[in-house]
Amino acid sequence: MVFLSTPSSAINYESEKKMSSILKRESRLRSPLSTLLSDGEKWMVGFDDVFNNLVEKWESGFDGFHEYPASNIKKMNDNHYRIEMAVAGFKREELMIELEDETLVVTGNKREETKEERDDYLQHGIKARSFEQRFQLSDNDQVLSAKLDNGILGIEVKRESPQVKRRVNIPIKS
Repeated sequence: MVFLSTPSSAINYESEKKMSSILKRESRLRSPLSTLLSDGEKWMVGFDDVFNNLVEKWESGFDGFHEYPASNIKKMNDNHYRIEMAVAGFKREELMIELEDETLVVTGNKREETKEERDDYLQHGIKARSFEQRFQLSDNDQVLSAKLDNGILGIEVKRESPQVKRRVNIPIKS
């Protein structure tokens, strides 16, 4: 509502303008994601690890999102797959593979060249770049082996059949 004829209506116009500005600001503060997170607290029980993982990646500058080095996950058959990573330029001793709970962590630590080694170059565009990449495995996955061949690191993973759950009666003592 805009009234421009009297000084009192000018005040009304200014207050409406401020109110409109406040409403716009509030709507920007309440995005669909913030609504989902605040309204979804009841159903999000148990998702802490997933969100903590996302927050860690966010805080680390999306290091895991741009996926260096490039990788493939290839299904060999129903219970066997291979993780392939392009790690050209890395020696076997500069790579490390660890299993932390159900997370496979592949780390590459490239040593920096000394000043004497760099002085021989007219142009030096290939950088030594370290990395850490994580792959989430299931409880039933077992890492069989790893092999470095022509700059491709292949990690063989076998999916075990889940254990058949059995029912056991627990006696209650009095």
